[in-house]
Amino acid sequence: MISLPAIATTATVPSRKRARKELGAFPRARDLGYAGVSSKCCKGLYKSIFNAARCAHWNGEADAPRYFMTGEDLTTQAGLAVQQDLALVNLIGIKHVERNGHHYVNGMAGLPTAEQTMFLTGHPDLYEHEYGAVRLKIRAGQFSIGSLAAPGFASGAYPDWETLKRIA
Repeated sequence: MISLPAIATTATVPSRKRARKELGAFPRARDLGYAGVSSKCCKGLYKSIFNAARCAHWNGEADAPRYFMTGEDLTTQAGLAVQQDLALVNLIGIKHVERNGHHYVNGMAGLPTAEQTMFLTGHPDLYEHEYGAVRLKIRAGQFSIGSLAAPGFASGAYPDWETLKRIA
């Protein structure tokens, strides 16, 4: 819970990552001097959209771009989760997202070949087949996401539900 005021030093403006935890946290953080919050699809799609609207509203009131959002998703793997996170940050206008989960695994190597092929076929701009698996296609640090603009919230392919392991 946010309980101490933020103290801005030099030209930096404080942000509060933890303000994304609940809907009322960002306004409380703002009252303490914080100016930003991060978006994470896994923490709530609507919360990110709501906080983006807050930033736009508060910046309009201030007639200055004081309030902001950052993006991060440090463990999201290739597949539906990363696709939906990319669609979300694109919707709310975040141009840079800190991600690194794709560095720790060999793309979709742990998935059945047919499932990998579905994602590659459904999103050929986002994925490529390299190093023995379908993986995110990153060029100059960026993704191409045109194929995500389709019905079904960025889902031109789905996991092969029949091959998923049940968690007891």
